[in-house]
Amino acid sequence: MKTVRNILEHKNSEVATVPVGTTIRQAVKVMTKMSIGSVLITDDKGLRGIFTERDVMKRVVAEKKDPDTTLVDDVMSTDIMTCSPDDTIEEVSRFISTARKRHIPVTENGKLIGICTAGDIMASVLEDRTIQVEHLKRYIQGDISS
Repeated sequence: MKTVRNILEHKNSEVATVPVGTTIRQAVKVMTKMSIGSVLITDDKGLRGIFTERDVMKRVVAEKKDPDTTLVDDVMSTDIMTCSPDDTIEEVSRFISTARKRHIPVTENGKLIGICTAGDIMASVLEDRTIQVEHLKRYIQGDISS
């Protein structure tokens, strides 16, 4: 069974973080430069929150906050659930669905090692389904040598 570790092996190992005290504009610049939908907010004690595109829309734009003076600390999500690299794709998929989260930080031994997204989960499931369909086609056609 595939795990989060399998997903992380195919991703860039760099985890996008910004420190507590970063302005919204600075955080969005990081997200834009890296073409990602979230950044993790950290301090010397570790992970403090996550700032997402959804936070930009709901907590900055909709509330007419100034991105040059508002800090991520004031608008980030702090109810962060993390997963382990050994969690199965099925477990994380269930969590993403029930908790309605799109970005799940991955920690191992208390250390941040990556982030798993809903898109990563979908791509992994799609890859598995494509392989299964190909095997079934070969089986039905009588080509079971592979």
